[in-house]
Amino acid sequence: MKQFRFILWLFFSVFAISYGQPVIGKTSTIIISDFEFSSASEGIWRNAKVPGTVHQDLLAYHLIPDPYIGENEKLVQWVERETWLYRAKFDCGSLNAFEYAELVLSGVDTHSEVYIDGKIVLTTQNMFRPSLLPITGGWRNGVHELLIVFHPASVHDSLAAMAYKTRLPDNRTFSRKPGYQYGWDWGPRLITCGITAPVKIHGWNELKLISARVITRKIESDRAFINAILEVSADQEMIMTLKCIESKAGISETIKVRLDVGHNEIRIPFEISNPKLWWPNGYGKPFLYHLVVESDLFDSAVEVPFGVRMVELVQEPDSSGVSFLFRINGKPVFAKGANYIPQDNFITRPDDLKYRQLLSRAAGQGFNMLRVWGGGIYERDLFYNLCDSLGLMVWQDFMFACYFPPATPQMAEEVRLEAIWQVKRLRPHPSVVLWCGNNEIDEAWHNWGYQKVFGYTKADSLKVWGDYKRLFDTILPDVLAQNDTTRPWWPSSPSIGWGRKESLRYGDMHYWGVWWGNEPFEIYRKKTGRFMSEYGFQSYPHPSTISYWAGERNKLSFSHPLMKAHQKHATGGETIETYLKRDFNLPADFDQYIYLSQVLQARGMGFAVESHRLAMPRCMGTLYWQLNDCWPVTSWSSVDYFGRPKAFFYQTSRLFAPTLITASVRLDTLWIEAVTEADLTRELELTVRVISLDGETIHTINEKVNLDRDHGCVLMKKALRELMTDTDKNDVFITAVLSSAGSGDIARCRTTLCRPADLVLRDPKVSYTLMTVGDHIHELKVMSEYPAFDVFIRFENDSEAVFSDNFFDLMPERPEIIRIESNKSISDLHEGLKVRSWYGSSDAKNKLPAR
Repeated sequence: MKQFRFILWLFFSVFAISYGQPVIGKTSTIIISDFEFSSASEGIWRNAKVPGTVHQDLLAYHLIPDPYIGENEKLVQWVERETWLYRAKFDCGSLNAFEYAELVLSGVDTHSEVYIDGKIVLTTQNMFRPSLLPITGGWRNGVHELLIVFHPASVHDSLAAMAYKTRLPDNRTFSRKPGYQYGWDWGPRLITCGITAPVKIHGWNELKLISARVITRKIESDRAFINAILEVSADQEMIMTLKCIESKAGISETIKVRLDVGHNEIRIPFEISNPKLWWPNGYGKPFLYHLVVESDLFDSAVEVPFGVRMVELVQEPDSSGVSFLFRINGKPVFAKGANYIPQDNFITRPDDLKYRQLLSRAAGQGFNMLRVWGGGIYERDLFYNLCDSLGLMVWQDFMFACYFPPATPQMAEEVRLEAIWQVKRLRPHPSVVLWCGNNEIDEAWHNWGYQKVFGYTKADSLKVWGDYKRLFDTILPDVLAQNDTTRPWWPSSPSIGWGRKESLRYGDMHYWGVWWGNEPFEIYRKKTGRFMSEYGFQSYPHPSTISYWAGERNKLSFSHPLMKAHQKHATGGETIETYLKRDFNLPADFDQYIYLSQVLQARGMGFAVESHRLAMPRCMGTLYWQLNDCWPVTSWSSVDYFGRPKAFFYQTSRLFAPTLITASVRLDTLWIEAVTEADLTRELELTVRVISLDGETIHTINEKVNLDRDHGCVLMKKALRELMTDTDKNDVFITAVLSSAGSGDIARCRTTLCRPADLVLRDPKVSYTLMTVGDHIHELKVMSEYPAFDVFIRFENDSEAVFSDNFFDLMPERPEIIRIESNKSISDLHEGLKVRSWYGSSDAKNKLPAR
């Protein structure tokens, strides 16, 4: 039986600012609805959707074309230059029983004036924190009008830049709004505005519970030391009775607390015997407790989910430089995952299901970390709740990316208040394991040459760098010192630019020699740092995604304006083709080109992840750029805007598996290497086969091997002449399989001895059976007469079908069974089935009638 021992002490603080957390106590809340919107120039009022954005409202009335289709992005640029008005009526009569009432404006994007009954009552200039207004006097009775006037962010930015006088690389940094709205090399310029969260009025009497959280102070072998922390505001001295319950342990404790006037912080330390810990995905269960707090002064009980979890960022000198690794509950963890960007340019559009599908899929592929990138948004609560439950660690950037931010007194104060709000909001989540100040701004200052480009004087440099230091060396660290000391802080990612040799020895690394530097994929073996927090390669999205924005694909070329409109990197298409020529023959078929671009991305990123994991424990993290898209586009993503996985995403299940085996050929020598994070105590068997493209095994090697945990190792090195004699390298491939008597196959891989373009491929002659096995669940069994690589299955008439696997290899003696979720009838699926592989498009034959 777990036991909790409660001790109580009380802290009083004069820090009396409320940061807009949900009010709990004897309370009531009004949500203001039925908003209307209008442009200042037009003056016609129409119904608006709140939460939402002005672009979504304009789309609903067909006042703008869909900016995600064709070249329509260009046609909606006028929206950012308009002044937009939102208004609604409210009546606080239901709050008359409450002494206090407060208007809470969250997610107001961004520069606005707020009026009640025609009188200006406040201004907003930061989307990333709420604005609060006491509702007093006459506003407490009768019907009143709330009016919010949004001014163009781009105009504000230009005026602020003129006042700042020293030229900065981009004016977007003068607004505390999502930087990616201004456009990125994967995203459109759609600078929107609007109210992105419900507008509420809270009423309460003498007390409100501002926040409740649980932190882990210490973990020992058989117990954990925990603090429950409640922030309570009271308008008089009083005694509050608290009942604390942990439902999963069947424990309850009742205590009395004396509250002073003002802000009170109550800390309740307790112990858990034999605790279940919160672990990252793949290292154990992300166990969540639920502390329930009841009080005679609350309308309802408060449930506080929490995980028993300690986190450290370990940076210790070693033979390779200085380590950079996350230690969770005393255990080193290899971080596997991706950089995450907002799922839409209009942040209220993705529904809860889209969040659940994306994050659940990532966890299912073996991810254990996502980096919330600093050019987007602090994500909604659901995102962090899902990460808590799925064991996905969160590297949390503050919202700064690439461009130097000014630190005028007004901006510095906005950043401070924003940081306090967001830290308090996110600190209860065990998934959040790091606060990072910004993305690439330190690197931009030291390596991107802006000082020369803009002709900075010494005074200019001192001003801009001084502003940087003020924000990231003083303001943000001070906020964390006062509000969250349970997580590590990292000022900027990366700490050193990828062009400097020191980046391989310490800190985190963004390596862009592949793509930006046109280096070959094999360079990843040499360019692996201590923690790889960014690297990537582009590919085209799913054919149906291209059809969404461009129409019929048979009329397209990659130089077509519709394709270029959805490729935001200046040389993106050319770079894909440059790399494609190195490995493959360029196909004339448009869809085969799309397919091969995805195979190419998976091939390159496979080199990267394998290199990073094999370098364990010197390298202890790999986060590729990027997981997802914010609109339909050609980009570095592994899952496109509509949630359709690319080849690379499917292959992460092998790359991120606990045990990874790799095969490569270097200087006519076959290397078989492996790494594991599992306790493989049994002796393992390594099976290496040389197989002809006819599917015949030419040579087999079986060896007993041992694999130490958490260290990359070489299992075999063989000269190719020992494996094959007269066989043409263009006519064979090699597979390697790790297995054990008790577990069967543990890991497998495949390599070729030449580039794919030089292989003498046969038509694989793919066949299949398809049957329904459940409600909208089908089972596809795929076979081939000859080997086929990266077999891609899709249905031309069902782009929403979900596949359990795709881009898999087929061997004549080993069919693959794929589960498919689809609302289409099985006859429709037969009609629409399409198959591609390295060989090209194949006509798949149905072996059996549908059942």
